Amino acid sequence: MRLIINESQVKTRTRMGEIAPLVGFGFGVGGIVLMFWKPEWFWIASIIVWVGLLASLIGTYFVGRYVGPLAHHKRVPEALKGLENSFTLLVYKTPAPFVLVDGGGLTVIFVRSQGGRITYANGKWKQQEKMGALKRFAGQEGLGRPEQMAQVELDDLRRFLRKRLPEGVEIPLRAVILFVHPDVVLEVENPPLPVFRTSELKRWLRKEGRRPNLPQETLAQLYAALGIAAEE
Repeated sequence: MRLIINESQVKTRTRMGEIAPLVGFGFGVGGIVLMFWKPEWFWIASIIVWVGLLASLIGTYFVGRYVGPLAHHKRVPEALKGLENSFTLLVYKTPAPFVLVDGGGLTVIFVRSQGGRITYANGKWKQQEKMGALKRFAGQEGLGRPEQMAQVELDDLRRFLRKRLPEGVEIPLRAVILFVHPDVVLEVENPPLPVFRTSELKRWLRKEGRRPNLPQETLAQLYAALGIAAEE
């Protein structure tokens, strides 16, 4: 598999994930100290505390995606390692962060980092995880509705292609949901989109998810629209 990654974005946002929590902590502590040291500056101190809280939340967002063992730009390529060179993974190169290109079209890989037991039944997602409430209070992103967020990325990618492809050229698009936490347990019943752990996605792409190849002319137009070289 070929890997094309926006290294500058990864580097910048990884750095933000490393620095923002420290900045947030510093502002928070500084604001609290100022409240006691200069009570008459209460409102200024409150603003400093809120700035610290905002920085901490921003840091938590970037940490979850770019820092540590669950960094998305590391876990997704690891899940697809070993795929044939007919596959190309684009990382932060389009409006959808992770897009897999193959001879049959494009696949948006929507990534979730949550661990524990994830269930989907009767149209509802649920997560059961040790200290889950505490983690969410600390700023960990909630599970949400992955299929809706994946659809947003799919729609963004469709608009991106529409501006770059010749009129009338249609490329098959689809989305899957990938849980990258090594300890996640999935119990999904008739999910709205295919749902995988990292150990399962590669096999699906080679078998059940395999699609007929597009005409060579269409593939060439797709590669040009994405700004990548044709497969070797």
